[in-house]
Amino acid sequence: MKMDSNAYPLPLGQSPPPPPQSLRATLWQLLGVGEQQIMPAASRRSNTLIFTIIGTLTLLAFGIGNVQQLSDARLFTLGVVQLLEVGLLLVPAIFLTSRNAPPVVSENMLVFAGFVIFASNVVFGGQTGDSPYWTFVFPYLVFFLRGQKTGWVVGVAYAVLVPLLMYYSSNHWDYWRYLDEHCFYYGIAYFFNVVTAAYFNLLRSRFQAHLWDQVAFHTSEVKRHWEALQHNALHDVPSGLLNSQGLTAKLADCLTLNAGQVGYLLVAHVRFFRVPELVSIVGSEKVDESLRQLATLLEKHLAGLQAMGRVGQDTLAIVLRSQKVDADALRPLQAIAQLRDTADLGEFAVHVEMAFGVAAQRLDGDASADELMRNAGQALLFAIDNRLEYQLFDSALRSHFVDRNRLYEKLREAVLQNSLMLHYQPQLDLRTGRVVGAEALARWSDAQGGMIPPDKFIPIIESTGLLRRFSVWTVARALADCSAWQTRLPGVSVSINLSADALHEPEVLQTVQRHLTNSGLEPHLVIIELTESVLLKSPEDALARMASFMALGVQLSIDDYGAGFSSLTYLKQLPAQEMKIDKSFIDNLVVGSKEQAIVFSSIELGHDLGLKVLAEGIEDEMTSTLLREAGCDLGQGWLFSKALPLSQFQTWSLERNAGLA
Repeated sequence: MKMDSNAYPLPLGQSPPPPPQSLRATLWQLLGVGEQQIMPAASRRSNTLIFTIIGTLTLLAFGIGNVQQLSDARLFTLGVVQLLEVGLLLVPAIFLTSRNAPPVVSENMLVFAGFVIFASNVVFGGQTGDSPYWTFVFPYLVFFLRGQKTGWVVGVAYAVLVPLLMYYSSNHWDYWRYLDEHCFYYGIAYFFNVVTAAYFNLLRSRFQAHLWDQVAFHTSEVKRHWEALQHNALHDVPSGLLNSQGLTAKLADCLTLNAGQVGYLLVAHVRFFRVPELVSIVGSEKVDESLRQLATLLEKHLAGLQAMGRVGQDTLAIVLRSQKVDADALRPLQAIAQLRDTADLGEFAVHVEMAFGVAAQRLDGDASADELMRNAGQALLFAIDNRLEYQLFDSALRSHFVDRNRLYEKLREAVLQNSLMLHYQPQLDLRTGRVVGAEALARWSDAQGGMIPPDKFIPIIESTGLLRRFSVWTVARALADCSAWQTRLPGVSVSINLSADALHEPEVLQTVQRHLTNSGLEPHLVIIELTESVLLKSPEDALARMASFMALGVQLSIDDYGAGFSSLTYLKQLPAQEMKIDKSFIDNLVVGSKEQAIVFSSIELGHDLGLKVLAEGIEDEMTSTLLREAGCDLGQGWLFSKALPLSQFQTWSLERNAGLA
């Protein structure tokens, strides 16, 4: 197929324009000016082969039919000529095409064969003088196979020579007689047929060229989208940095390129704690931009930087080349928080509060990029869990996480099966010595590991999805036990610790409400212990939740007062009835003048605010005496009793109160 050079090719990705419509452009295209071959060679061979086979079968059928006309010398001779044309012209064309000859060779041979076949048929007149009608297809075939230029040359030659041949054969050969005027009109008809074939072929060429342009355009679009998908698969789209997968691949390349050399590759995961808060305030786009600018700044400040990526909303991963692994090697990472080039970091400094975990790999040792990334992530998690500035990964850390996750699986099963226990530590009135309450404390006895300390399993519960179920179970169990001991220990309350997250669980409040309604337990005998940290995330929401508990008649206690985030602002805001002084201040009360100043002033402050004051962690008689003389209302600790199972708590409390009576 031929067409003009203006229609193809187009740049990839650019939508092809419509074919030109001006008369002048159409005329030049009609004549084949500037035409180019765009059809692939395989398609050209296929077209030629199909037309040749069709012609061969048709001409063979006519030839066989005509040679059987022995009574008609004209038809018999025509049949012999047709069979010779099949053998000498069409069969060789089939052979050449099937042997992958250059398309132009087989096309030209088919055009030549068609010229000879149709011209000879005209001379013999066909069966009944119908040969001229068959010849009208020839110009279309020529234009289709050889394009506009060749089509015009062959077509015009055919329109001139065939009528002359008709005229000459009619007057000199005794095959078929055409009238002179018929030869003239056939010539005009042939010429008209050539023009029509040329224009139809031009329309077909335009359509096919436009179709090819569209295919090229959409192919380029698919290619562009595929390249975008490949890029996005390896990059964090908002920041443009490598993502976890992309950085892992880059790290693998770094390990390969530096293999066998002296030194280390340090992989650091750096968590920026301000990111989630800033996203909620100014939106992710500005924070993403700040992280992008921070990454640009780090490229200038971090010597030996090999790669950098974003592996979480608030986490960057950094790969450094270092000669050693010590405090000096980690100092550039520590210095990130002290960067002061704020002009290059946009409106918000996302980097000033951070922690990081580091995994180190010797360059002359075997290494896995995936494993290094996991190790750096584990080191970061350990640093965050333990409130460290950074943590360097080692084998002990791997064991820590393996043990922690094994413990989690067992703990999860224990929580789901309600196989944890509550023990109760008595709370005494320091003036009378009577048991007036108990703090519910979770205990877990594992079938293989025995009693698991609370400081091992409670943090796991509070940092996983077990918290909601555990909190609901704790509240339900504690209220049921408190209801049960009212017959023997009337008026003895139960205190239940709730974390900040548990306070916001609607099901916890619903459980308290449902049990109070069903059991008839006096609401004031239920004390919910909360640390002041409940106000840190969302003070308004936390206060609303506390108000919901107080609406039930439940009392609130400020737990661990003096530790963590204590402030008079929080103390004033919390609508509590009780304040618990943290054990860390009670331990050295007898010998520590500062502890005495803090504890005694806290007792006085609590009373001024209308709060009962409870001291926890009392372990000797002198401490108990000092607290009682200072006016402390309540106390608990090993001086009196450790946390006991329910039955033992009831027995101990009954004996204690009976003895005092």
